[in-house]
Amino acid sequence: MAQKDATQGNMAQVNAASHAAVYTAQDRWLKMPMAEYIAGYRDFARVRGYCRECGRYGNCWACPPYDFDEAALLEQYTTISLLATVITPSEGVALTPETADRIIRRERQRLDRMLLGMEQDIEAQAERTTLRNPQTAMSGGAPLQRGLEGRAGMSGGANAGGTPAARAFFAGTCLLCPPEHCTRRKNLPCRHPESIRPSLEALGLDIARTTSGLFGIDLQWGRPDAPPAYLTLISALAHRE
Repeated sequence: MAQKDATQGNMAQVNAASHAAVYTAQDRWLKMPMAEYIAGYRDFARVRGYCRECGRYGNCWACPPYDFDEAALLEQYTTISLLATVITPSEGVALTPETADRIIRRERQRLDRMLLGMEQDIEAQAERTTLRNPQTAMSGGAPLQRGLEGRAGMSGGANAGGTPAARAFFAGTCLLCPPEHCTRRKNLPCRHPESIRPSLEALGLDIARTTSGLFGIDLQWGRPDAPPAYLTLISALAHRE
């Protein structure tokens, strides 16, 4: 059963074109069992088909295809806390592609930092629990984490069980390097393995169904002659309870 957590509002300002565009960003959390989310919202073949049509497919370390078991990465966690961030521009501000890109990048920086911090907090708590119960350290398993992370080297710590105690999922592709400079294009290791995370859609989760079915939000897709009224970003944190 999904549980709605506290809603948070955030006022932000971003420079767009030749003026300052003010917008509001509202964060809405919802927690539910991972198995329930996978059963109701994962449509791997269809969503992966969309990924294949993107130029980042196979050219960005945060994007598919992956060399690890994606289902296993999700299923090792019992709980997922979904985060819907609704971005609404101030009156008179149109979400043109350029303005939307600037706002999304700014919000992604905020959200990604927050989620990585939450990962670290949960991992630190797991490590303290392990120290209080030394028998759990006998299980080892660090190689399992690397097998799941694949050649991208996406890190995030590993408890004594060999897998991270929590895993963040970002709202979209990697923004750390320009697309044309990603080292995956040259089959080289990622420059920022500690900071990249996959998105939910990269693992086959249906984001449109997630927003409408769980948050009551319809995704809006703008056109050059009709910008969207708002933007929606979906992030998440998977963990164990």
